[in-house]
Amino acid sequence: MELKDIHIDSDFIRKNRIPILIYTPEWIQLFSNFKSRSMEKTVSKLEGLLSKQKSLEQEQKDLERRKKVLINKILHISNELNESKNQAFVGPLEEAQNEILQINERLPQILDELHTLYEDIDQLNAILLKETVKRTYELINENEQGLESVQREINRLRETIMELIQKKVDMEERVKRLYSYLHDIVGGDEMEVMDEEMLEANNIDKNEILR
Repeated sequence: MELKDIHIDSDFIRKNRIPILIYTPEWIQLFSNFKSRSMEKTVSKLEGLLSKQKSLEQEQKDLERRKKVLINKILHISNELNESKNQAFVGPLEEAQNEILQINERLPQILDELHTLYEDIDQLNAILLKETVKRTYELINENEQGLESVQREINRLRETIMELIQKKVDMEERVKRLYSYLHDIVGGDEMEVMDEEMLEANNIDKNEILR
């Protein structure tokens, strides 16, 4: 199946509950250092939207928290005003009421902005997922080709190692035959003297030869 035939959009993201890719540990491990240029651009845009989302959600929490404080303040001031009839409470009461009006005006705006952001984030996440699918197959092909090259090198080294092992065996066998031949010709007593002069002087262990 070609990439253009893969249907991935924001509905697909929501239906399959695809998480934000750049927040998932496995995606980070697999693609952080292997992103295509298009993935780099999409990730940058996505990070910008996610940062804006975080900022708006924090503003929403702050305003809702402030609204509760103001409501309690208005109730307290209203009680004081009703009981004391002190007009000094009117100003702070109106200020609190005006601030609540501003908050009530801002909160729906934030919700609208967040709704649009969520859709835009899903859309970008879908684009990134589609780009990730494409990049995944590119990396698979690259690694498969690399594996073939590595396997050829392994085979070459294995052959070299086998040749060296055989060469080592041949050399060890030749050393034993040479030593045995000389031992048979000159005798053990003479060999002891010559071993000391010829072998030990060259740091050669006779036991290694006879092993």
